[in-house]
Amino acid sequence: MIKKIVSSILSAAFFAAALSAVELVPTTELLAAYLERDRELQSAAIDYEKSLLSYQSAQIENGFDITLSTGRMVFRKNDDGSSFTVSPSVKASVPQAANLGIQLSGDVSITEAKTSADDISLGLSLDIISSSALKRQISLLKAERSVLEAKRKVESTALSKEKEFYQSLKSLITQISTIISKEKDLYSDKISFEKIKAQGYSKTSSSYRRAELTVTTDEHDIEKLVHTLKNDYKIFYIKCGQRLELDDELDFMSLVPSDIPEVEAANIHSFNPNAYTKTESAVWTNKINSMTRESNKNFTLAATGGFTYNNSSTNSNTVNVGLASTIGGVTVSPTVSFPVGTDSFSPSVSLEASVSPNTFKKNSITKKTYELEEEQEKMNIRNAKIAFADEITAQELELSSILWERTSNEENLSMYQSLETDLAQWYEQGIVTQSEYLSAKVNRQKCSVTKITNLIEMILFNDEVNSLFVSDLKNEPFVRPERGDKIEN
Repeated sequence: MIKKIVSSILSAAFFAAALSAVELVPTTELLAAYLERDRELQSAAIDYEKSLLSYQSAQIENGFDITLSTGRMVFRKNDDGSSFTVSPSVKASVPQAANLGIQLSGDVSITEAKTSADDISLGLSLDIISSSALKRQISLLKAERSVLEAKRKVESTALSKEKEFYQSLKSLITQISTIISKEKDLYSDKISFEKIKAQGYSKTSSSYRRAELTVTTDEHDIEKLVHTLKNDYKIFYIKCGQRLELDDELDFMSLVPSDIPEVEAANIHSFNPNAYTKTESAVWTNKINSMTRESNKNFTLAATGGFTYNNSSTNSNTVNVGLASTIGGVTVSPTVSFPVGTDSFSPSVSLEASVSPNTFKKNSITKKTYELEEEQEKMNIRNAKIAFADEITAQELELSSILWERTSNEENLSMYQSLETDLAQWYEQGIVTQSEYLSAKVNRQKCSVTKITNLIEMILFNDEVNSLFVSDLKNEPFVRPERGDKIEN
């Protein structure tokens, strides 16, 4: 009698219901649409384009520059006639040529009677000892770095969003696995409830009410899980720019994607250790900061020279030569000026000097600060290398866990597939109960779902490993230092 009741319940649950399958969009198409619609990734792409423009601007600012100016233009008209005066100038700078500067200027006067030019001046300036070239290099390197980091941000964001996509998909598949387990519990509790009915317990007895409440709770739990799953799946598809229609009578196994690729595990040892994001960042910071510290020189020397044609102050042509030097807190600027093209030779010498005692004190403090910064940056490099070693251990353990779970699940899946086939035949022959057959079927379904979950976990593992390295360096071969070479700590 009990066997007949149990058979009736399970048949209604598993065979009588006409479950509908749903056609899923290929996972690769979903992923592509998910990435295409992601606003953070779109923003990162725009930031990359902006960085390219900023780099072009930096190249212009640190390259050859020329400025043309009319100066002040004056037009006069009176009883003597009309006149026009203008003070044009040309300025040019060539930073890559020792910060060479050239300036040409003069006064031009045009009247009805004549045209004259006075104070035609040509000036040159040149750095002999300075940090201008190094500062220019630093500026360009920082601009290049901004482009590189913006490009890396696009790639890392895409990788992060791929992880986000597969984590969402894994969560949905896990929900399906939970429903399958709950359904198994429901059928088992229904069997127990029908046994109590068959044993003649009254509806008011505690055993009857407890068994009935267990079944009702199971049903409500499943309804809630199903409702949540449907909503979450629809939301997931909307994020991918798709629509998904789900019937009330749904075969949940049809929601499990069958096209998840089986990828080979990323070998963290095959990556260039110098491409580890923390190490690469720490090394770059030390490099650019070291250059910046070097550019702050305490000693500079620059030369200036010029020639003035028809100098209105001396009524002759004049030549000017000067130097400008800074040593710590002392600044000295001697200048020699003498006329040319005249019978007399009367040069003039001017000297300007200044002393700032506080500058010496601040230079001493700055030097100690630079030493501490250098020490701290070297320490950050060492810490990054230690973190990389720890990361290797963590990723190896994670991979070991994934592979172990895969092997274990494959063994269970093979066993349950074989057991389900055998029990289906034995059930038809009346050798085993339907509950035994359905138990094997549910276990096989759970293993099938776990297999897909494991495939996703391997993709997530690879994404995580790849995210640990900067994309433009990770595949470069690592060149180990030769014996005797100095190794940076």
